[in-house]
Amino acid sequence: MKKKCLIALLVLSVVGISVSKGLLAGWAASRPGMVVFTANWCASCREVVPLVRDIASQNNISVSEIDVDSAAAPKQAQGLGLAMPQEEPPQVFFVNKGRSVLIYNGKNYRFGYQDAAKTTILQNLQRAL
Repeated sequence: MKKKCLIALLVLSVVGISVSKGLLAGWAASRPGMVVFTANWCASCREVVPLVRDIASQNNISVSEIDVDSAAAPKQAQGLGLAMPQEEPPQVFFVNKGRSVLIYNGKNYRFGYQDAAKTTILQNLQRAL
């Protein structure tokens, strides 16, 4: 009897965990936030990601960073309602209520022009809001 109860408890907890992960993923996709696809090797990312953090902080918006080289990256992106971008990082998206908008494409980044990148991100964020 104890063994059956333990098995039933184990099954219910596993089912509960997978259901809650699905609910959390849906909740994350419906919360407004910025998602930055980045990489350790990306020099542009080292300049753009701090800008995104500052902008998100100043606008009371969450920010999630996804390392494109991580094996978990596709699942992380999917959990936030996104697919992996085709372009190299940094790629910045604004996600709200399951809708995502690319607000910055790092392929256009010019080193030393953080102000221009910040202006572009802010303008596109305002349009996305």
